[in-house]
Amino acid sequence: MASEPAIDDPLELSQPVPPDVRLDRTTVELSDGYRTAAHAYTCQAAGPRDPVVYLHGIQSHPGWFSGSAAYLAAHGHAVLMPTRRGSGANTIARGDAPSAKQLLDDVAACCRLAMSRFDAPRVHLVGVSWGGKLAAAFCLRRWDGVEIASLTMVAPGIVAKVDVPLSKKLAIGLALLGRPGAMFDVPLSDVALFTDNPAMREYLANDPHRLHRATARLLFASRRLDSMLKAPSGSLSAETTLLLADRDRIVDNAPTRRIITDLTAGKAHVQQHDAAHTMEFEESPEPFHAALLAAVRRSCISRDAGDKAETT
Repeated sequence: MASEPAIDDPLELSQPVPPDVRLDRTTVELSDGYRTAAHAYTCQAAGPRDPVVYLHGIQSHPGWFSGSAAYLAAHGHAVLMPTRRGSGANTIARGDAPSAKQLLDDVAACCRLAMSRFDAPRVHLVGVSWGGKLAAAFCLRRWDGVEIASLTMVAPGIVAKVDVPLSKKLAIGLALLGRPGAMFDVPLSDVALFTDNPAMREYLANDPHRLHRATARLLFASRRLDSMLKAPSGSLSAETTLLLADRDRIVDNAPTRRIITDLTAGKAHVQQHDAAHTMEFEESPEPFHAALLAAVRRSCISRDAGDKAETT
């Protein structure tokens, strides 16, 4: 696995990066040789803390979440935000992924890179929307060379209000038999699903790097992730925070909350915010930023308390 400066990363940021935060656009080589862009946020003035690996959603890319990534960096947590293969500005295998296993391997590669790049023994994992589902599935097992300090899911796409119609599901199933690379629409074209903020709706409407179509293979991989989350109670042992949006038009909050509560045997920290699906895009995103930082810091406090108890 290697990283190097990216030659071409045209992703437009939803929010400007403050002058005290540095954004490096790099390239990550994944386990099968696929190369993808990543955004790395650091702040020299802040003290060193465990870094964050931040996973975006099915349609989105790292540019959407520049505000919260910069906020975490300014408060001492370097952030590595990879572009999922086939999404963002990636043109190779656009809208595709070989399997759920490969997607999980990609997360492991990015976690190892973050630990190496920022010289850290562990990472915090944050997943937003579809990325929250991927992050949860990742944390259900142990990975060589990866230590997860905490898991934070932001409006995770575990139970959706917006789904592919039955006729399309049948077409996807047939495509898997002989044309797994066949493309299908991602049912999230309406920017109003993501935010009520007019400025951010305009940003989304003009974003040329939103992923509008996905292969049958990627959509099947997404279903495989769903099945992985049907695990026994208590299977999710990481320090877990679930942030839900009260005005979410994409995610069904109640069953999502039940699933995560069961997976963590009731230990998940659950908060609901007066926000639409992409809390990042609220006109005043400060409460979301603070909640995200608190979720990451909560595991730090728990770990510090445990270390103190062991030494007394």
